[in-house]
Amino acid sequence: MSAESRTPSANRDIWSHGSGTQIRDLLSSCLASLLLMPANPKPVYFSSPWISDFVLLENHFRQFSALFPELDGRAEIRFSEYLEALARRAHLRLIATRNETSENFLACSAIRRATNLERRFAPEEHHEKGILTPWFYIEGSMNITYSGVHVRGEKITYHVGADEVGRRKIARAYLEFDRYWGLLK
Repeated sequence: MSAESRTPSANRDIWSHGSGTQIRDLLSSCLASLLLMPANPKPVYFSSPWISDFVLLENHFRQFSALFPELDGRAEIRFSEYLEALARRAHLRLIATRNETSENFLACSAIRRATNLERRFAPEEHHEKGILTPWFYIEGSMNITYSGVHVRGEKITYHVGADEVGRRKIARAYLEFDRYWGLLK
């Protein structure tokens, strides 16, 4: 038996069943952790046919104040504000389809102010949903919207680069996301 087969995988499937906080909690923790990671030349991808703004981080006790000093007094930190902060530390690529929800989100002031953020529209048949970083990859049925995170029953898989299985999954996803990004205009 190889050492890899004896080591439990760090990858996890998460079902929200339309309620609960499992997906929201995962997104909050792993996305906040990106603000602590060292610089990396690979872009961070956010891909979803529909992308909208929603409360990403609850900051009632100022637990995220060190990560968002400019938003220190805010009880909630929105996804758009998070992306603006992350774009100061990493290169971001957003992929969505042309629809009113995504277009409004991509036109909001926080996204327009983000200096290291690129956005491209995919064809209407685009259905790839995921968040890809050098450290983890989240894929599944969830759109990156309020409904996807807070309301609908969704299933996502969280792959982490802590083991060989996760590193291979992330590497393959980067090949596909980079290839697809190059096809979009």
